Amino acid sequence: MTTDSTAPLFACARPLALLCAIAGALAMPARAQAQIPATPPEVVASDTLREIRMADGSVLFARVESVEADRVTLVTQAGVRLQVDRAQIRSLRAARGQVRNGEVWRDDPTGTRLFFAPTGRNLAAGEAYFGVYELFFPFATYGVTDRITVAAGTPILPGAFGQVGYFAPKLAIVQSERLNVAAGVFAGFFEGETAGIVYGVGTWGGRDNAVTAGVGLGFGGGDLSDQPIVLIGGEARTGKQLKLITENYFVPGESGVLVSGGMRFFGERLSADIGVGALVSGQEIEGPLPLVNFVYTFGKR
Repeated sequence: MTTDSTAPLFACARPLALLCAIAGALAMPARAQAQIPATPPEVVASDTLREIRMADGSVLFARVESVEADRVTLVTQAGVRLQVDRAQIRSLRAARGQVRNGEVWRDDPTGTRLFFAPTGRNLAAGEAYFGVYELFFPFATYGVTDRITVAAGTPILPGAFGQVGYFAPKLAIVQSERLNVAAGVFAGFFEGETAGIVYGVGTWGGRDNAVTAGVGLGFGGGDLSDQPIVLIGGEARTGKQLKLITENYFVPGESGVLVSGGMRFFGERLSADIGVGALVSGQEIEGPLPLVNFVYTFGKR
């Protein structure tokens, strides 16, 4: 569904491939990157837990107890004091995550989405991620500001599906630790036609465990549907690098329900979703449909 105004979108197919290559380069081990000299960042004493990257590529989670000339005293979560040369600190920032049993559990780097649907959360300004849905549908998402996130995608082999792609801006309305609400548009383009959905979505809960609910109205051919589509989803963290994800859709008054469930494995920047979906209608089940997604997060964090 494409219009004449969507030509720039399809021109993004090659840049997306380039972005994939860039993401691969960014994924090189930190140890190799650490060989590049860097100006030591500003280091001040603080009670805030910091994620500290050293020049040798190692990462410490510690508090900066004191700074004296070129020596910095750090205190780890286990209470161990370390003295390091200030010049050896490559970067430091507030740790993102929670401390559990003396370990830092990092936040899910792609908490702005379930499998496919958006959550009420937005990326921060300068944050971005590049990913692939179902192995053949790459997409890129970028935080323009703390409240505006945009996403776009097109198949790896556009000719196999015709001229197809999508553009999806999202605006944050409410942003807090336990409640995030956003509104957005998902516009799909295919062979001269445009269709999609306008929606509102809210996420209740923290970064580890939350429920997401949303409602949207489809549009196409210049018309807006009066039949809403309802989303109910959720996420539950069960381990240091593991979440359970569910994403489900139904139309009020209709018997069919699209259900899905699975797992997300994630590290500091990489995440992988593995799940299964099916259409349940009365006594009939159509499926299963395997769900396989990979995402690499980069940019300012």
